[in-house]
Amino acid sequence: MEEIRIAKDDAGQRLDRFLRKYLRGAALPTVFKLIRTRQVSVNDARARPEQRLAEGDRLVIFPGERRLGDLRRKEGPARPAPAERIEVLHEDADLLALAKPAFLLVHPGRDDDGEGTLLDAVLARTGPGEARTFRPALAHRLDRLTSGVVLVGKSAEGLRGLTRALKAGEIEKFYLALVRGETEDSGEIEAPLRKEELFGADRPRVRVDRRGGKPASTHFRTLSRSRGLSLLVVRPRTGRTHQIRAHLAHVGHPVAGDPTYGDRALNRTLRGRHGLWRQWLHALAVRLRHPVTGAALRIIAPVPVELLRVLEGEGFPPLPAPERLPGIADGTHPGRYPPVADRPEP
Repeated sequence: MEEIRIAKDDAGQRLDRFLRKYLRGAALPTVFKLIRTRQVSVNDARARPEQRLAEGDRLVIFPGERRLGDLRRKEGPARPAPAERIEVLHEDADLLALAKPAFLLVHPGRDDDGEGTLLDAVLARTGPGEARTFRPALAHRLDRLTSGVVLVGKSAEGLRGLTRALKAGEIEKFYLALVRGETEDSGEIEAPLRKEELFGADRPRVRVDRRGGKPASTHFRTLSRSRGLSLLVVRPRTGRTHQIRAHLAHVGHPVAGDPTYGDRALNRTLRGRHGLWRQWLHALAVRLRHPVTGAALRIIAPVPVELLRVLEGEGFPPLPAPERLPGIADGTHPGRYPPVADRPEP
């Protein structure tokens, strides 16, 4: 027999879903059988699969002839946290914001080789907590070769609030991007994107598809230009895979250093001059309402030294303080800008 007191972060779930996550060795029909045959009770009363659990509920599991250990199935060994230090930008009981370094995966991929990820760093920092089924989770992701702000829901309520706000477009994200060519002062790229399934490819790729793609919108403002390059503040209005990189490449201004959508000759040049081994793309800041308290937040991730080195070497003026960049301080970046012409099809 096992007795469980429902913690705050486990509350609100249906009983059957809680048990499916808690009893990792039990198939869904087994969970329903446990409930139907009264091998599970809530507050000493007969349980129903659809009933919602509340904080403080007393859940008792007595699986009869089945061994509870078999139903629970032990987790594998803990994954190692990444070796590099992860900078914390904001932390409270419900929300954690981290500055992801480049080359670090946000979570294990399909071909998991045991490499430490950003999620591993989060779990190592927060510990198991009191909840039986909830664990802190990333609300969104960044590409491996992109640095910057990542938001984490530390509580169930915080994660739900972040997820809801992201889907509603209520979290403003601002990126810095160094691109090939001289861009207009400002622009709006609206081009549907579709993910391609490429046999043998080790990373996803998307392309503009006017018929089968999903709507995607990207706004940018140009901060400065030098030696055939432009530095942009970019705000994606939607959150498609590789959206910024694919959109900028589509209009003829690929991100410098981008191995998938970029200019190979430019990438070789910047690698040789400045040791740039990744795309020059940084998730600089987010503006949002706190997912639980509703307080206005502005979270900024410092620009990595290796990216600043490229700007200095290519003759760009010093970056203004992030708080002074368009939109980050006063919300003026969103809006309708002149549309950017599509790149002619080859």
